[in-house]
Amino acid sequence: MMLTLPAALLFGGGLSFWIGLLSGRRALLLGGGGSLGALFGWMVVRGNVHPAILPALAGLVALAWALATNRLSAFFAARSIGGFVYVLAVLLLGFRALPGFDPVLLLETDSGVFRFPPEKLILLGIVPPLVLARAEPERWRRGLDRPGTTFALLLSATLLTLIPLALGLGHARPGWAPAPAFALACALAYNLLFVCVLEESFFRGMVQTALMQWMRRRRWPRAAGLGLIGASLLFGAAHLGGGAAFALLATLAGFGYGMAYYLTGRIYCAVLLHFAVNAVHQIAFATPTVVS
Repeated sequence: MMLTLPAALLFGGGLSFWIGLLSGRRALLLGGGGSLGALFGWMVVRGNVHPAILPALAGLVALAWALATNRLSAFFAARSIGGFVYVLAVLLLGFRALPGFDPVLLLETDSGVFRFPPEKLILLGIVPPLVLARAEPERWRRGLDRPGTTFALLLSATLLTLIPLALGLGHARPGWAPAPAFALACALAYNLLFVCVLEESFFRGMVQTALMQWMRRRRWPRAAGLGLIGASLLFGAAHLGGGAAFALLATLAGFGYGMAYYLTGRIYCAVLLHFAVNAVHQIAFATPTVVS
């Protein structure tokens, strides 16, 4: 099985874009952004993105840029309305509730076909950059000084909590799910870039940070803990489509991811913890569960 050009642009460009954002390396950022832009143009030409929605998307990108660069900071009403519109647009795109998008067939493997929702490409361009430009995460000094140790402890605690609970609830069954290495690699790459990066950027980088700061400004006791719990509950609620037990697992997982972000102040620690949990599930368990 060969990697098609659109799939190469998606995974290669997405990874380059994300690493460029984290490292501040402009060449990686521009190269990845250019690859993703070329892929988006290809989707428009193919009709997977309707041309009628392009002006609205351009306005959304401009709004994200204005928020990221504090262009609206001098105007409270404009900043508040802009922030509300931005969050609403992110949620609608995330739940694929906006018209004008059709999934595009990127790969066909022995185990099935891979269809990519174009909305994910928009979200990658407007959510992580805003988080890394503006986020001032609440963080614990010891976790900040020792991010590797903190990550290892949280990974162990999260897996030791989720796996027995998922097994007990019947949402997981031990067993290797046979899959071609190529298909598995593509699935893991998609999970990293378009599940873990996007969800952690939004729920931890935006929601958790905003809740903690809002509660702290109002002098709420234990604002950090309440903000972390609040973001975890919202993360679980977003997974209610999989049932109450699935939402419970997602809530507990979200608490672990939120702790990673709070303790280290690094969004990539939350992303990697989320990815590690999902990868363990995808490789070692035969039934879908745990988190998404």
